[in-house]
Amino acid sequence: MIPPPSDALAVLQTASAAIGAHFAQAAVAGSGKSMELLGNDQKNKEIAVLVRGQLCTALSRVLLHGFKSFKLIGRYHIWDFVQHACEATHERLKRTGANYSAAERTMTDAVVEVNSTGVEGPANNPNIKFRSFVCSGLNNGLLHEWVAVLTADAETMSKFYESWAFVRSSEQALPQMMDAIRPLADYKYTLSLDYETSRWDLH
Repeated sequence: MIPPPSDALAVLQTASAAIGAHFAQAAVAGSGKSMELLGNDQKNKEIAVLVRGQLCTALSRVLLHGFKSFKLIGRYHIWDFVQHACEATHERLKRTGANYSAAERTMTDAVVEVNSTGVEGPANNPNIKFRSFVCSGLNNGLLHEWVAVLTADAETMSKFYESWAFVRSSEQALPQMMDAIRPLADYKYTLSLDYETSRWDLH
């Protein structure tokens, strides 16, 4: 059963706060932990657990509220929505002749990069691709702005979401999501996009 939006949003806020508390270790005298170390998943396993194990799960819970997963053959995954939103961004900018914003450019580049990490085995798992996408958003310091880009196209939102879905339910929905994860942009991350295909240890 999908939790109500208020509960899902609270979980996202908690996951974001946990990452903030993780980076706060750098300010503890004698900890010997720098911000760079705490944000590097090759040197600090905890950040991988907090991001891939908690933040990504929390963000997907919000995005899956009212998500239209069923299609004629098979089911849609949240990664299908991300890719479609990326294509819609390209089409909109081509149609209007506008320049890419930093968020639009880095987000669309990230989708290409994530899809290029592999087409077989674990690398082709849409769950892993979504988590790697979130990691890229953190690396770029623009995850909160990526959420705005993802939900900008009305046709894409109508295709993938019910009218009562949290992301379409009110004008406050998007700002609430962005506010929950905006503080994460204050930290420096070095998160590997192939983390789960090179090591399966998030416990």
